[in-house]
Amino acid sequence: MTFSVLLATLLLSTCALSQRADKKVKRTEQRSFLMLQKRNKNKNVFYEKGDVISFQVKGRRLKITGEIIDFKDSVIVFQGYEVKVSEIKCLYIDEKTKWWLRYKIAQLSFITGTGYLALDIINTGKLNRNTMAMSGSIIGVGLLAKLLISNKIKIRGRTKLRVLIL
Repeated sequence: MTFSVLLATLLLSTCALSQRADKKVKRTEQRSFLMLQKRNKNKNVFYEKGDVISFQVKGRRLKITGEIIDFKDSVIVFQGYEVKVSEIKCLYIDEKTKWWLRYKIAQLSFITGTGYLALDIINTGKLNRNTMAMSGSIIGVGLLAKLLISNKIKIRGRTKLRVLIL
């Protein structure tokens, strides 16, 4: 008989606690992000509070760099100033976006051209004119890419900048 009383007490207390938990309103902290989205591509970058970003505002050529303090509706709050997301003309390449292939071409070309030359010298034991021409061309493509590809991501067309509050 004591076992059944114990079981009934346990069952009733569990039901009472679960009903009480259902009635409680849970307060959760809102999470906010700044999302750089390239539509139709799998290239979304999320910036959180505490991240440092560099950008240009429409109508100015000045590079502004600041640490994100907070997000409001469609405003990014920095130390001492706020910027509307719609006023940002472009973002500068940073640690989160420098891995996109577009910005890696210069580095990959340099590594590929140098590696090709080194491997051919190791395999043949001499410097071949055709190998030099090929590796020089690949390195040249990398240098050209470094000059032509901007370090800015323009916010227009398919590239959007949005504040997400979850």
